Amino acid sequence: MTEINSTRPRVWFITGTSSGVGYATAKAALDHGDLVAATARNTRAIDELITAFPGRVLAIELDVRDEQAARKAVGAAIGEFGRIDVVFSNAGFALVGSVEGTSDKQARELFDTGFFGALNVLRAALPVLRSQRSGHVLHMSSIFGEMSFPATGMLAAVKQSLGGAIQAMSAELAPMGIRFTQVEAGGIRTEFLAKWTVAEHAIPDYDDTAGATLDGLKHLPPEASADVSRIAAAILRLVEAEQPPMRLALGSWAEGIIRNEIADRSADLQAYPKVSLKKYRPIAALKESRNVSSGRR
Repeated sequence: MTEINSTRPRVWFITGTSSGVGYATAKAALDHGDLVAATARNTRAIDELITAFPGRVLAIELDVRDEQAARKAVGAAIGEFGRIDVVFSNAGFALVGSVEGTSDKQARELFDTGFFGALNVLRAALPVLRSQRSGHVLHMSSIFGEMSFPATGMLAAVKQSLGGAIQAMSAELAPMGIRFTQVEAGGIRTEFLAKWTVAEHAIPDYDDTAGATLDGLKHLPPEASADVSRIAAAILRLVEAEQPPMRLALGSWAEGIIRNEIADRSADLQAYPKVSLKKYRPIAALKESRNVSSGRR
């Protein structure tokens, strides 16, 4: 990636900062000399950053499911730092198990945080970025933003739903100097999966599919999981890029899985060209229109 030098500290607005990637990214940004509005439902874990970087961290209690609280949090960040350069949407949790076995309550709770919660933050922050005519929005996604395994259907559903919205927003806001990137990591050495929520209803028919995947997720190989400090360092490099990508795969394991998914999709297109092209040729024109609007050729 082509990098540019920053002449002033960036201001970050980060959700889910109490642990994992959010905390590591906040610390990396502060080590870099930037300023951070660090939000979390419980801000006690952020006290260490406040002590280590006095005057450069603003801790804000925020449950992203609360739209008004999101607006107040963004307002507090503007009141403290005057602007926001990077919005890092990182709050979320893991819900795993068969789709059929997932209760309606569980699915709605997942989307309330991972999808609607992220939209609450964006609706609060985007007016600021639009007025600045600049900004970079990062969404912490995963390989499940591109594909899905057995037992990860609901997790993939929320990641891909937000990914679709982000793709549209990237084109909608590009003329205003606002960029979007979906960070697609593989396994990360955090408690994200260790604290997963399991589908409420155990259905024996899924033992060999969803059940087997759950067992595998508990024992990921070393190459499948990255240290949070490496993820945070990559994110810092990303915001320095002159032309950041809309999607960034992190780690060889994640890259390999996403490449395989792309190859599988291409194979499906090649297998049925007569059906696809004869009936749906207007889609090509729509795709071209989207590429033009986002500046891609």
